[in-house]
Amino acid sequence: MIVDYRLQSARKKGPRIRAYTMPELLITILLLAILFTLSIIFSSGLDQSKRLRDYSVAVALAQQAIEIIRSAPFRLLDNADAGKDSVEDDLNTKTNDDDPFVPDFESGGIKYDRQVKIDDVMAAEDKTRPIGLKLVEITVNWAFPDGGKHDPFVVTTTVADMN
Repeated sequence: MIVDYRLQSARKKGPRIRAYTMPELLITILLLAILFTLSIIFSSGLDQSKRLRDYSVAVALAQQAIEIIRSAPFRLLDNADAGKDSVEDDLNTKTNDDDPFVPDFESGGIKYDRQVKIDDVMAAEDKTRPIGLKLVEITVNWAFPDGGKHDPFVVTTTVADMN
């Protein structure tokens, strides 16, 4: 008889309507907001990591050029003194596939381009007389596969004639 009473009691009340309570909805919204915030932070961290990698490659390319320039004889540094046999020309052109100092480099699908510019530093009182100092400017640009923008990496230094 008890079973019949329960069945009759359930039938009298009608179908039971299931709904979420206000605390359940608030907790769900809070959890979704936390997950959304964490995903934004995680994706931002990935972007920063990629940007750091890009600048690290650019720094390495610039550093390679500086080391080559500092180890070369002073009279062979720029096109004005050495012409086509200059270090400047060698760093800005690719002569063949075995050339170790290529101006363009690809890493992780990103193409890097290094440009080296070497000029004489002239005397302050006589703008036609070089003072035995070369101004070196190295610019590294790169292109993202998706066409994103960035600031180029630029290094400016000097090299003195030590002879």
